[in-house]
This record gives sequence, C-alpha cells and structure tokens, in this order.
Amino acid sequence: MNISSIMLFFISGILSFIAIPLIYGLLINNNCKALNYRKEQIPVGMGLVFILTQSFVVFIYVLYKNIKDVFVFSYIISILMIGLIGIIDDIIGEKEVKGFKGHISSLIKLRLTTGGLKLIVGGMASLLVSLTISTNIIDIIINGLIIGLFTNLINLFDLRPGRASKVFILLSIILIFSSRLNEYNYVITSLLGIVLVYLPYDLKAKSMMGDVGSNVLGMTLGAFCAGTQSILIKSLYLVLLIVLHIISECYSLTEIIDNNRLLCYIDKLGRK
Repeated sequence: MNISSIMLFFISGILSFIAIPLIYGLLINNNCKALNYRKEQIPVGMGLVFILTQSFVVFIYVLYKNIKDVFVFSYIISILMIGLIGIIDDIIGEKEVKGFKGHISSLIKLRLTTGGLKLIVGGMASLLVSLTISTNIIDIIINGLIIGLFTNLINLFDLRPGRASKVFILLSIILIFSSRLNEYNYVITSLLGIVLVYLPYDLKAKSMMGDVGSNVLGMTLGAFCAGTQSILIKSLYLVLLIVLHIISECYSLTEIIDNNRLLCYIDKLGRK
C-alpha cells in the first residue's frame, strides 16, 4: 500500500463526512424516499455521496499528479454513466420486473425498463473501460464481462442494511492483495474511505444507498479487477461471478445467508 492510496483514503473519508449530511438533507427535503425491507420510508439514493466524492477525488488526484492514463479517465466516465442510470432507477424504477431474465425479456418485447436501460448503459460503460486495458478480442470480452457482472453483483446483495457495504469492503481487500500491480490501489482505497464513513448510516437503516450507490461500488470493483489482476485470477473471478448470478436467478441470496450461521452472523454484525 503506497502513501497516495492511504492519503486518498483519508481525504475521501473527510469529504464524505462533510457531504453525507448535505446529501441526506437534500433527499429528505425533496421526498426521495422508498420502503426498505421493514416497510419503513427512508431516504434512497445516498449513493450520490459515492459518485460525487469518488469522481471528484480521483479526478483531482490524477490532475495533480499529471497522470495521463486513459484507463483512469474511462473509469471516471463509467461511474458517472452508471451512477446516472442508478439514480434514475431509484426515482422512477419499476418494481415488478426483476432479474436479468425479466429485463432482457422486456427488451426483447421492445419494452424499455429502467433495469433494461441499466443493462444497456452498464454494458456500454463496461466496454468503454475494457477497451482501454485489453489487447485482443478475448481480453475485451473477459474484461467487459467482469466489469459488467461486478457492477450488478453489489446490487444483488443490497437487500439488507450494511450488506452491500460489507461485501464491497471484503472484496476490495481481497482484490488489493491479489493484485499484480499497485498503481491503481488509490481507486479502491478512495472509495473505501467513503464507504466506511457511510457505513453507520447503512447499518442503522437511516438511508439506502440505492442503485446509484451499488452500481458505483460494483463498477469500481469490476474496473479494478479487470485492470490489475492476472488472466488466471480474472478467469476465476469471472467463473465465480457467473455462478453467483445463476444462483441469484434461482434462489434467494437472503435465504441462503440466513440459513448459514457464519454468513448470518457477519450479515447482522453492527446492524440496528
């Protein structure tokens, strides 16, 4: 872990500490609320803190360091793209159509849902990042799939307070340690600083990060994985991502977690 990664961790954390109450008040004042799993009306879209703080901190850092890296700039563009679709989904998203199968089926019938829109824009954003780091068509496909599936993965877990944040924190640490290079660690550590400051709000069910939040977390994991891992490690992650998505289409991840003592303990840890 280099000094830049640590520095951005604390800078983004401090900025988030300032931004979170402001965004929270904005959502409350504009009645941006949704029912959580307890049928309570709480603010939704707090993931705006993630996208605003992360894009600002990373952009200022690369300008300050005079980093001319297409991958980093494509990452910033991608989280802005997927974050925009996320907030649209949070505000006007359909609740009846769910899962990959549901949204793809709607697209085939030429009916556009916000989930279908997320598939399209998410695919474009994933391809954009993939093109900047890939050397051949196989690389493009593998990297694009990893980024796209990671983007949706966090959304699959965002069904209980704190769960998505915990999954992001765990996967971030694993990806940092399995990385074959550390020049992009600041991308992950910056967002880690934001998520850790936001975590108490999440655990206490005071607000929901929404799709805008889970999309940014997932896109960051995917871009970091595609840009820093060896082909062997990326292949393993891709298989795992495919398996998890297949399982989520057939079974409830919440039920699986609740029926496993260790996973249930971790899931409920710190929750109000």
